[in-house]
Amino acid sequence: MLTLKPAPQPTESNLKTGLALAGGGPLGGFYELGALCALEDSLSNLKLTDLDVFVGVSAGAFLAASLANGISTEHMANIFAFKKTAETPFNPDHFLQPAYGEYLKKVLQLPLYTGQALLDWARHPLSTSAVDMLEKAGRALPTGTFNNAKLENFLKNVFTRHGKGNDFRQLDKKLYIVACELDSGRAAVFSQEKHADVPISKAIQASSALPGLYPPVKIKQRHYVDGALRRTMNASAALKNDVQLLFAINPIVPFDSQKRTKSSELMQGGLPMVLSQTFRSIVQSRLKSGLDKYGAHYPHADIVLIEPDSNDEMLFNTNLFSYGQRARLCAYAYDKTRQHLRDKAEALRPLLARHGIALHEENLFDTQRELNDMLASNPANPVASKLDHTLDQLDRTLKILARKAN
Repeated sequence: MLTLKPAPQPTESNLKTGLALAGGGPLGGFYELGALCALEDSLSNLKLTDLDVFVGVSAGAFLAASLANGISTEHMANIFAFKKTAETPFNPDHFLQPAYGEYLKKVLQLPLYTGQALLDWARHPLSTSAVDMLEKAGRALPTGTFNNAKLENFLKNVFTRHGKGNDFRQLDKKLYIVACELDSGRAAVFSQEKHADVPISKAIQASSALPGLYPPVKIKQRHYVDGALRRTMNASAALKNDVQLLFAINPIVPFDSQKRTKSSELMQGGLPMVLSQTFRSIVQSRLKSGLDKYGAHYPHADIVLIEPDSNDEMLFNTNLFSYGQRARLCAYAYDKTRQHLRDKAEALRPLLARHGIALHEENLFDTQRELNDMLASNPANPVASKLDHTLDQLDRTLKILARKAN
């Protein structure tokens, strides 16, 4: 599904472009990667690494930070999805190791918490319920199931080996990573302007620390959890930087079973399916609410929102935390996004043209083209790739100047 939000008050473009990526667990991240590859492949004179502002929440923070670091979509696909980069091997098992330290700490605290619960019951046996007892003893439960420290280390290696570095201040693009401060419940933004001394990899670790799955991440005496708890996408961080063309991707949408020909199986899927649908609905509602406000607050900005179809059974029936199908998910998202771009090509052309960008018609309308074709056609020589980027930027500028002259 491709949603176009043309600027209510279009002006002469300032050529500032941005990208906002929402969260959605591993499933969402790999879908976003495939969608980014499709978008990259379908634009003839703009590389996503050349955008001016990048915003990432949770799983989207991985990809936003990589692009801001100058790591191309093709390179990201080879690192994260297809395991073709031996220097920084992606091993999902590193992200699913039990949080042994957290378990041990809680086991040692168990006698204390249990004793306090029993003591309270002994003091007030008639007014203390079983729920009260469980609540007090529940403090002995681990705050996270898995340890995400290796995730942080993996990202640090990716950024230092393949990008410009692991420091916000080393980037020549603006990057915003959104987390949620546990103690206040407020959104926390890591960027060149705020918390600039925090490593990018550490900010991503905090932004993707989904409660229950990973323990809160401690940074400067404060604890942070998944940014999606406060912000679905936080596109306003880019729009506040006077971005006039914003690409946004939200990989998590509620499933509309009424579009199916057979009866709904949501209830038959039990609690996991109900919780998944609830989470998706909340995320979608918050995102739509934000988009509706952007037109009034940022009237000069065009927004291109990419999402899965609401009746996409394959995505809905795939585990949100699945790593095993990442290559297939990327290829699937690539195909679906290209289809959405083709369907909206007529409306998309003039919107992009305002910013000196054109569709790559040959790639987009080649219905036989696959993700592997895109990866194979990318220039392997970094010097040639840099030259391509420079020529693309020059082409955009010349188009704008020619339009002004007429």
